[in-house]
Amino acid sequence: MFPVENGQVKRLGADDAPALQSLLERCRDFLELTHEAPRPDEAEHFLANLPEGKTLEDKFVLGLYADGTSELAGVIDIVRHWPVRDEWIIGTFLLDPTHRNAGLGAHVHRQLEGWVRNQGATGLRLVVQQQNPGALRFWQRQGYTITGQTHQRTRTRENVIHLLHKPLGA
Repeated sequence: MFPVENGQVKRLGADDAPALQSLLERCRDFLELTHEAPRPDEAEHFLANLPEGKTLEDKFVLGLYADGTSELAGVIDIVRHWPVRDEWIIGTFLLDPTHRNAGLGAHVHRQLEGWVRNQGATGLRLVVQQQNPGALRFWQRQGYTITGQTHQRTRTRENVIHLLHKPLGA
């Protein structure tokens, strides 16, 4: 899909479910913070989950391979033209704990931003759970602003979430 420093980002599919499951289990801290511990079939749900009215053609599950290894170091779940045409929403942007807090997330986001801009996107959206202030700070450093707040119901809990948006310039 697009290159990153010392690695690559590629689109994941059903054949990548075991590697994705392993990553999600290593990222248990995030999953427990936002909804619940990963289930044995978490990767399958992750690959198939869509916003209402969207198809798998609109969804990109992007795997990050870093440091020249074959182990999945991160994943991005992004859907085009949602909730409005020409804006894309990042459903998940997750790095293995061993790859966090070293600038990789910001670098990958810059590359992702360029890629979606080349696909015609005019803005990016995402949500951050209120109980994840570190993520909120990260996204604000990337240029996102809070546009609202609402509630999110997951399988096991209800979260207060911040709605964030970043317009993409030409």
